Amino acid sequence: MVNSGSNNAPENHPDHHHDLGSVLGPARLAYFTPVFEQPTLADRKAMFILGASGLLVTVLMFFAPPLQALAGFAGKPAGVVLMVAVLCVIALVLTAAVTAYLAYTRPLPAMPPTLALFREVGARDADAYVAAMYALDHRRAMRDMLHYNYSIATQAAAKFRLVNRSLACLHIAIPMWMMLLLVLAVWG
Repeated sequence: MVNSGSNNAPENHPDHHHDLGSVLGPARLAYFTPVFEQPTLADRKAMFILGASGLLVTVLMFFAPPLQALAGFAGKPAGVVLMVAVLCVIALVLTAAVTAYLAYTRPLPAMPPTLALFREVGARDADAYVAAMYALDHRRAMRDMLHYNYSIATQAAAKFRLVNRSLACLHIAIPMWMMLLLVLAVWG
């Protein structure tokens, strides 16, 4: 006779499907949540921002002599406004680039030792890794995956916050940059 409160219920026991369902749902969520893709997406956006920032600065440096000549030709008040605009663009682009770099280099938060993390796997030789994997029970494996998912999600959220700040700087800098180029085109 099988005890209905037992966790080792045979397949034909009425509680079997209830026990299996209580494990499958959380396990599916823990093992198949695609959080690992999010930091990479944030890194790609940060790299784009770094490239765009480099392009903006390069073009601005190329047009520095004509901007300087325009500032001298336009007179003191207009020249000051022009130079303030140039300095604002440089400050915004520099802030965007530094913030994007900080997002790109954001490390993975600390987590308890887990075989789900590449550092833990790489620190062991193959035999020790295999032995440690076979020693895991389902509860420990799920807990390790939850720690891993949480750390990856925390890292991704921090990266996206920084990337969004960086983009906000570029949303202001790019129109100002374009206005400077337009002023140069009209003046020249």
